[in-house]
Amino acid sequence: MTSKIIVVGAVEGAFPAVLEKISKLHAKNSFSLAIFLGDFFPDPENRTGEDNANLSALIEGNIVVPLPTYFTVGKHPIPAPVIEKLESSDNELCPNLYFLGKRSITKTSEGIRIVNLGGSLDPTITAGLSKEKYLPFHTEDDAKALRGANSADILITTHWPSDVRKGSKVVLPDGVETPSGEGCVANLCSTLRPRYHFSTSTNAFYEREPFFHPAAEKEPETRPITRFISLASSKNSLKQKSLYAFSIDPTSSAPITLPPGAKTAIITGRPSVSVKTTAAHERLPSDLKIASSASPART
Repeated sequence: MTSKIIVVGAVEGAFPAVLEKISKLHAKNSFSLAIFLGDFFPDPENRTGEDNANLSALIEGNIVVPLPTYFTVGKHPIPAPVIEKLESSDNELCPNLYFLGKRSITKTSEGIRIVNLGGSLDPTITAGLSKEKYLPFHTEDDAKALRGANSADILITTHWPSDVRKGSKVVLPDGVETPSGEGCVANLCSTLRPRYHFSTSTNAFYEREPFFHPAAEKEPETRPITRFISLASSKNSLKQKSLYAFSIDPTSSAPITLPPGAKTAIITGRPSVSVKTTAAHERLPSDLKIASSASPART
């Protein structure tokens, strides 16, 4: 079944206005779900009294969330009042608003498989999984653990995969530098071969040409296609695109004919990290399960 999804760049606390806009769009388009990338809440060092009031109103259910909506960890820690509510409500912050976690695999009621890796790589941790799901840091092993998901319809990461612009003719706006990429994110994308890979950047919208992955042994005639899309912050100064709507059918097969302009996959991460294109023998860590339910999925 085809589902309509709307994806939103980092709102950084501007969720009342953005949710109102989403409500109007949803009334016309009947989206199945919404995904908020990056930081949903403002930088704690710059939070204002208005921000605190908006946060309280959201937690108390006084701000309408019009459809099943998911948010993750960006570059700032999750606020303490949010953590308190999430811990007592199975990751549901208010009606229709769900926390994906920092490292998660979720299957929605529509059958859409979402893999999420929030936060930035913590270089001080050389091995092991991160234990704190509300802080904006992940490890190489966090990314490696998610490779055990084997596949994804949608991959969400705070950071770009390294080398994702290599071979692309799509340019960034004047004065905007390529955001820093992570090798572990590139390896994750190469392994999961998602249909869509979404990330964020402050002042730029970027959608590179689709790229295809090597064919799997079981389906030698098909080449999975990934579309990498990075959305600008809703507060970006260049008025770049911060909303992206699309349709997806998780039951459809990978195309046999490549779309015009498709490039061969070039994001392979760091040479020192081996990438398994088939990860059937990998196992999920004990604390990482696939969330699935008839209602909007929670992690």
